[in-house]
Amino acid sequence: MSVQRYTTADGKVRYRARVKHHGREVANRVFDRKRDAEAWEEEQKRKLRLGEWHDPRRGRVALSVIAADWLDARQTLKRKSQALELMVWKRHIEPKFGKVPVAAITKSDVAMWDGRLVADGRSPSSAARYLGVFRRLLAFAVEDGRMTVNVAATVKPPTAGHVKREGQFLSRKEIHDLEAACAGRYAEIVRVLALSGLRWSELAGLRVGDRVRVPGQGLRLQRTVMASSDKGVLFVDTLKNKRSRTVPLVDELVPIIDKWSEGKKGDDWLFDAPKGGPLSEANWKRSVDWAEAIKKIGRPALRVHDLRHTCASLWLGAGADPKVLQRNLGHASAAMTMDLYGHLIDDNLWDSAKRLGGILAASEADEEPGEDEDDDETGS
Repeated sequence: MSVQRYTTADGKVRYRARVKHHGREVANRVFDRKRDAEAWEEEQKRKLRLGEWHDPRRGRVALSVIAADWLDARQTLKRKSQALELMVWKRHIEPKFGKVPVAAITKSDVAMWDGRLVADGRSPSSAARYLGVFRRLLAFAVEDGRMTVNVAATVKPPTAGHVKREGQFLSRKEIHDLEAACAGRYAEIVRVLALSGLRWSELAGLRVGDRVRVPGQGLRLQRTVMASSDKGVLFVDTLKNKRSRTVPLVDELVPIIDKWSEGKKGDDWLFDAPKGGPLSEANWKRSVDWAEAIKKIGRPALRVHDLRHTCASLWLGAGADPKVLQRNLGHASAAMTMDLYGHLIDDNLWDSAKRLGGILAASEADEEPGEDEDDDETGS
């Protein structure tokens, strides 16, 4: 390794530092000052000695080449996740960065790209999701030795004007009112979702044979039915965390499940579409006239997923342990359940204190002073 001094055609002095490894040149850079060239050379020596050296030539490949390998490596993901990443790459990342050498992409480039998404009409939450895809792609490039640093890792997604949408919770009366406002034979699915906590995809994936009766009435969740994000085509997939679970049925749901199971075989869809096959959320909403029903109960912004939040609020209001709720909802951990619904537990603290106070007062009133107190005094 050495630093060479030379003069350009316009008379300026430059210093070229070269990196050689196993007898061949693997990198070189030109500097205006000799001290900068020597410092860079020493840094390359240190990295080579520690095994941290990165061949800059590997970063000269276009991002589209890396993306092809990355997308192939993502085949183990759930189908919907694969579709999202492919869509983000094709529509948003490739047009801007597809032909750019990987090592030439900077943090400011990524930040400006993400900000432009919002300026072009994307919501901040969508821009944040797309940034997450870009981060995973560049992380793959780092692992492959194409970059030294994931320049997207520390880019903060735009949040200006974005207000996080909190889940809504219905009371028992509102559940009844919503079911009554929905049209047709599918209306009672409102109650199933609100009292079981199922995601729509989990409800759509139920077969008649998934019903269990031991140790109690319940539904064994083993699959989901999802809709592709582009054409809405339904496909069967695994559960969100890829682990089956059993959801208990409250008593008033048992007759509903009985009715929908009647006359069907074990592998038939429990909540089947009018023409057969699984029931999609979009078709169900049209069937029950969801938009009109939620207006009638004064909840025009209510989502179907809010029925799952409703179940969580009812279970916690009934005193359910967060660990029990976690199992019921299929969360990865009780900590996740607490993050989502911990505020509901806080709301129940004062009610719990009142109930406990009433229990203690009643138990003290039941204690009759008499023989036991006399026994204590005599020491028996």
